[in-house]
Amino acid sequence: MILSIEEIGLAALFALAFANGANDAGKSVASLMMPGPSGSPPKRKPLIWGGFFTGIGSVSAILVSGRLFTVFTPQTLLNTTPESSFVLAALAGATLWILAATLLRLPVSSTHAIVGAIVLLAIYLFGVSAVQWEFLLVRVVLPLAGGPIAALVGIYLLDRLTRRTGMPGKQRPRLASIEHWGSGAAVAYARGINDAPKMAALGAFFLLANPSEATWVPYSIVAVAVLLGSLVLGHRVVVTAIGRHAALDQVQRSKAGAATALVVSAGAFLGAPMSTTQVHEGSNAGIGGRGSVIKSSLRSMLLPWLVTLPAAGILAIAMSYLGTMI
Repeated sequence: MILSIEEIGLAALFALAFANGANDAGKSVASLMMPGPSGSPPKRKPLIWGGFFTGIGSVSAILVSGRLFTVFTPQTLLNTTPESSFVLAALAGATLWILAATLLRLPVSSTHAIVGAIVLLAIYLFGVSAVQWEFLLVRVVLPLAGGPIAALVGIYLLDRLTRRTGMPGKQRPRLASIEHWGSGAAVAYARGINDAPKMAALGAFFLLANPSEATWVPYSIVAVAVLLGSLVLGHRVVVTAIGRHAALDQVQRSKAGAATALVVSAGAFLGAPMSTTQVHEGSNAGIGGRGSVIKSSLRSMLLPWLVTLPAAGILAIAMSYLGTMI
């Protein structure tokens, strides 16, 4: 049985969304999976919670994130209309890097992986002039770089203005728990409406001949794959992500999550792509306030630019080369 290019493309989209769910969904609820006082292993129930709301967000993105969808279509980012083989190689490069990082328990930015795969592959195949550099810098790079910094500074100032005297985190346990779970759901939902359009835009490329399906089919595939990825492999990255929440109390984690959800959701609605992973790092640093926490978060923000972006691009180039050899 020979698969059509449309079926292969949608299968590649499913793989990318699965990898996204495996690496990202657990980070949304990592603070809910903190081990208990006895050192018991992380709870798995929050993964279902995070995966479910990420999936809901992925479907809702059809209505919320239309502007973000148009930003990530290959025809928008490039000066040339690529062939299906180009999009397949970009999907494969981003997927391989995210899956490899997941297996190594490394939290990475899916947005940086997608951008790196598309841009570096375009430069390799068509030259530097093939990229819409002004559009890329203004509509993609600027929001990606500014989002986490805005979250860090914004929540730091807001926390200082609204902080009450007394011990931090003083709140009724049940109310604090409800707020914490609600914050995790909000982050997961925001992650869905932020990430789904970037992936769906690549999947829709294979449905140009069927415009009626190009809207709902890729989003549906993303929603299902993200949920499955979070349930199957989501626990691996959580182990690393939990350590970044250890310095915060429950109230601080809830505030950081709420700030992340607000910034990322606003970006998705306005068509400004952001890395939820990095924005969450910025929120944690801002609410933590201590120099050591801020420095650690800033290092984590820098790594996607130095590692994820080129790594995904190199893998996309390798997959494109292999495709020409087969």
